[in-house]
Amino acid sequence: MNRPVVAPHGNPARLAFVIGLIAGCLLTATSATAQGRLERSLADQIGRNGGKTFRVIVDGPQSEIDRLADRYGVRVVERLDSGALLSGTGRQIDQLSTDPQLSTVQEDGKVFGTLAVTTQSTGANQLWAGNGSQFGGLVGRGVTVVVIDSGIDSSHPDLQSRVIKCLDFTSASARGCTDAYGHATHIAGLIAGTGRGSQSSEGAPYVGMAPGASLISLRVLGEDGSGYVSDVIKAIDWSIRHKDEFKIRVINISLGRPASGSPRDDAMAKAVERAVRSGIVVSASGGNLGKDSLGRQVVGGVISPGYTPGALTVGCLNTRGTIERSDDAVCSYSSRGPVGDPDNPSSWEIKPDLVAPGNAVISAVPAGSALWNDHPDRRVIGANGGTYLTLSGSSMSAAVTTGAVAQLLQAQPNLSPEQVKFVMQYGAERLAGFGLIEQGAGSLNVPMAVAVATTRKFSDLPKFIEIGDEKIASGQLVFANVRVWGSGRIRPNTMVWGSTMVWGSTMVWGSTMVWGSTMVWGSTMVWGSTMVWGSTMVWGSTMVWGSTMVWGSTMVWGSTMVWGSTMVWGSTMVWGSTMVWGSTMVWGSGTVVDDL
Repeated sequence: MNRPVVAPHGNPARLAFVIGLIAGCLLTATSATAQGRLERSLADQIGRNGGKTFRVIVDGPQSEIDRLADRYGVRVVERLDSGALLSGTGRQIDQLSTDPQLSTVQEDGKVFGTLAVTTQSTGANQLWAGNGSQFGGLVGRGVTVVVIDSGIDSSHPDLQSRVIKCLDFTSASARGCTDAYGHATHIAGLIAGTGRGSQSSEGAPYVGMAPGASLISLRVLGEDGSGYVSDVIKAIDWSIRHKDEFKIRVINISLGRPASGSPRDDAMAKAVERAVRSGIVVSASGGNLGKDSLGRQVVGGVISPGYTPGALTVGCLNTRGTIERSDDAVCSYSSRGPVGDPDNPSSWEIKPDLVAPGNAVISAVPAGSALWNDHPDRRVIGANGGTYLTLSGSSMSAAVTTGAVAQLLQAQPNLSPEQVKFVMQYGAERLAGFGLIEQGAGSLNVPMAVAVATTRKFSDLPKFIEIGDEKIASGQLVFANVRVWGSGRIRPNTMVWGSTMVWGSTMVWGSTMVWGSTMVWGSTMVWGSTMVWGSTMVWGSTMVWGSTMVWGSTMVWGSTMVWGSTMVWGSTMVWGSTMVWGSTMVWGSGTVVDDL
């Protein structure tokens, strides 16, 4: 029987196990020479506070270490086989870094497991504590999350107390809460894992975003990680029918297939829209079709059902293994927008909605599952015997965002899916060097999103959230075509989304006018006086994106021209089920193949 195939969007086949070195905040280096030798994040921290004491690692023979200590007045804390650990003020370290005999100067930062990096770099862990308990705060308590995937293994120590129901929609009809493939367990661990399998006297590094949330496992993928659209639809519809019974507030969909045509005609997309209308937030992966086999960037590759407007669509962020966010980047393989009818530019919309950590993250996987067996080099054994695997992709990013949504809904249980998307986007941080179709509204910032949801007033919002010794401001960017809250009346400091005026510095996209430092009129976007950010500008039907110009139906991207209904984006295009690589066209709707 020929049925459309879906597949998860986290491919472990080409991943590296990453344990990151945590460095200080990013500022401006104090000299051109120091910039060349100081680790970038350290140089910028020194630029902010030159009197602070820093511990740094330098390489060289011990005679050279003695010379450096004597010349620059730094203290030798500990001698290493290949150098030494030194201590000094920022000014002393800055001078030390100018020494011509040194290659690099690196801060002696902390080392964390990558899931610990995820919860800290998004700020999720800042909300956990409360009522005198480490997990007495916002941990997703009272929120039930449905994971539509390969089935959660509830016997894993991190998930033993989290899974409340398991159903199998595949023809295999597996009994109990099992995961022969391993993907869903990894997703579940990122959402609500307790970290019990990694617990030691120093803590548990592999705690999920919302360790107090409840999980329901709806299996639609088989042992090989593939499944059918019809099973996904059945699982979504089951969630809608039983949402009140199980207090279902969020569905995680970390799977999909190449988009074909409009979401209005896509069966999975329509099921997602039904769920959103019923009051369920659907967090969906954007896909891993951001580059082709030759490493060239691809646009228009956001997958189904993530390309539907109602979904909270998430792209992949690479934290580079550090808590500080200044070195973060959108994953090269993360699918880019826009989405819409390729023959109708007026239908194009921005996706993804935001990005979240998804590159080389460690989470629970059952021993003996297909992923565990196939990738022994990705295995991690927790201090308390838990089995974990390092995986990457927008699957993981969607799961991280799902956990954040659970935290948000514990804080504000009455938020609608549209409101959730609004506060997530508004609180996100814009990433320098990446455009709207790559990062959406920006990088997930959980404490800022919660602040937006709980205050609902611009004037009461914090100017920044401190994460990893850096001050992270809200990007204040929102785009969509629906109203979030309010009756449509204009009130001071009230955020309204839709065909209603908004007052403040927020950008809203649709048939909405915004008054403040940002203006949106019809399909025209302006940031500040005309800039969205970076070198991206949109005005009326004229678009300039970097060195790309669009005028009416004529498009130039880099040195490539598009005229009428013929489109070429750079040298690569993915749109619907049609893919063009160079001069080669691929037509079809095959199984998604992750490209990491």
